[in-house]
Amino acid sequence: MRVRFSFTFKTLLPYLVLTFFFFLVFLEANRKGHSQELWLSVAGMAFSMGLGMIHRFWLIKSLGRISRLLGKLTRGNIPDFKASRARDEIGDLERSLEAHVSNLKEIAAFSRSMGTGDFTGQYEKLSREDELGDALNRLKISLMNSMKEGESRRREEEDRTWTAQGLAKFSSLFREVEDNLQELSSLLMKELVDYTDADVGALFITMNKEHDKAPYLELTGSYAFDRKKQIHRSFQFGEGLVGRASLEKELIYVTELPADYIKISSGLGEDKPSSLLLVPVVLDQQVLGVMELASLGQISSHQIDFVRQLADALATTLAKVKANLQIEQAIEHSQHKEAELLEEIEKLRKGLT
Repeated sequence: MRVRFSFTFKTLLPYLVLTFFFFLVFLEANRKGHSQELWLSVAGMAFSMGLGMIHRFWLIKSLGRISRLLGKLTRGNIPDFKASRARDEIGDLERSLEAHVSNLKEIAAFSRSMGTGDFTGQYEKLSREDELGDALNRLKISLMNSMKEGESRRREEEDRTWTAQGLAKFSSLFREVEDNLQELSSLLMKELVDYTDADVGALFITMNKEHDKAPYLELTGSYAFDRKKQIHRSFQFGEGLVGRASLEKELIYVTELPADYIKISSGLGEDKPSSLLLVPVVLDQQVLGVMELASLGQISSHQIDFVRQLADALATTLAKVKANLQIEQAIEHSQHKEAELLEEIEKLRKGLT
């Protein structure tokens, strides 16, 4: 109330002074009996007070509109506001407020878009001194980095879970078919191609010929290979990419393959794979085999790491399978020798009789 009275008093003060001047004229005219000056002074007082009231009403109307706007802004509401066409100080103030309201709406829209995870929007700072704009842009960068880090952690956790589930899945598979090398090889490659979303897979096992001490790699299981390429396919150590992986005992991943290396057949025809992964199966520095995967797309880093870990698990299984085969072969050889010996004894017995 005191503020409103002070505003009214300051607004009407010039008109009160003018009215007081006309009142003095009125007193002087009344004392001298000048009727014409008397009426003129009365008209002057009325005009001064009327003009003051009009001026006060105009100010209250303009400032009241601004006051209501500021009241809403202090409550966090951002209403629509259009400045008047006045060319005075009030008009300048309204135009400044209109620009400020427009900027607040942009800030609100920009903040809402960031809240929904949309960081494609841009906020243009009003000037170099725009501290709020600078803070918003810094907040955007911080939120983007946080989301990227969160997404990266989520993908890493998904990759770890995928790898752990895959290793458990194939460990169970190894236990089920560890007595049959051919079945193990075929089933392994089928499941591995499906699990990694590859297109072609093959397993080469290290073999040794009795008359040749040099080991070689022989295809024992494959999935989605061309039938002609699947028959009697083998490599010497150091021969081709498969032989190179076994000789170097190192993983090989290539994305530029020779044109005639392999073709992947599909309903659309034949395509050259975009990537090839060769992982040696090594146990105690001995190469037991090589796993080969080819894909029309890229093989991701976590898939490569998974196949590397799977090769370590497979190495133990292959060593066990080979040991069992050697025992079976030794038993068969012993039984064969025993049968031959018994046959010789029977011949000798018949000859003596």
